[in-house]
Amino acid sequence: MASYLNKDEIAASLKVLIKQYVKDCEDCGKLSPEFINLIKHNFLAEYVVYDKEAKTVEIGIEVSDTKSVYPEIKVYQFSLKSAEDWVAKSCKEENSDLEFYGKLLNKNDILNSSDVVLLQ
Repeated sequence: MASYLNKDEIAASLKVLIKQYVKDCEDCGKLSPEFINLIKHNFLAEYVVYDKEAKTVEIGIEVSDTKSVYPEIKVYQFSLKSAEDWVAKSCKEENSDLEFYGKLLNKNDILNSSDVVLLQ
């Protein structure tokens, strides 16, 4: 069965999913591959790493121009406790982004449906 959602409903469901990702990370001490994919997608990150001891997420984003031989990576660190806020704020509203979020929601059974259809 398909779920028909608008962007606000996807955003609300995504907040639930992010909360679940954070709890899972706190429980097992590592980021799930889906959470890593979400962070990479939202921040256009080259890498995402979790520091278990400091309980922070480190994100590397390429900031160099195309003329550079070696990429310049700017590193950002966020606390896992604040992850629900900074990941949710990084979510985008373009159709392709909403489709990506819908696939994540389906994969994690947040919606208990076989497909997500975006309503305009």
